Amino acid sequence: MNVKTLFIPTAISAALCLGLAAPSAQAQEPSFSYIGGSYIELDEADTTFDGYEAEISSQLGERWFLSASYAQLSGDWTGGEELDLDVGYARLGFIVGDAENAAFYLGPQAQYLKADFGFGSDGEFDIASESETDYGAFGGVKVMLGDRIELNGEASWVDMEDENFTSYSAGVKFFITKNFAATGEAQFGDLDGFKVGLSYHF
Repeated sequence: MNVKTLFIPTAISAALCLGLAAPSAQAQEPSFSYIGGSYIELDEADTTFDGYEAEISSQLGERWFLSASYAQLSGDWTGGEELDLDVGYARLGFIVGDAENAAFYLGPQAQYLKADFGFGSDGEFDIASESETDYGAFGGVKVMLGDRIELNGEASWVDMEDENFTSYSAGVKFFITKNFAATGEAQFGDLDGFKVGLSYHF
């Protein structure tokens, strides 16, 4: 059986079991310092891309944070062409306002995109590759609901070479313990999709 098809139910089941067994998490502020891993699915036209993402973020003082992410995705493009994507982000965020249970943030970001593709309809597989680095901005809000749940919403914009890329996301983190959370996120805009995963907060 495909490992990817096992990841989602296994991760959710493990998170629920650990959540029921763990002692109640203490109330906390929205977190900007964590490492995480996720399974991703994104839809573009008639193509579904899926793969995995690793992310790290660290708060610097009271108002700043740095974050970076890297994802590997693959899908069958039109005409039987297989397309593999490497997508990386680097971000510098500024926390513009915060309360005991909420934080607003914004900042600049850089996106690295590499595409490897080939044609396999005739049995031959000729690899070609393209890559580019683009820049943009992002902004969002994180809100704690009680001791265990963090809600987040974000808008992201990147000025790409041929067009602008805009996306919106809404997500939730369920804190199994004070430091360990199960995560889920829906994405809308130029790409629609979702991701689920786990994160450790420090």
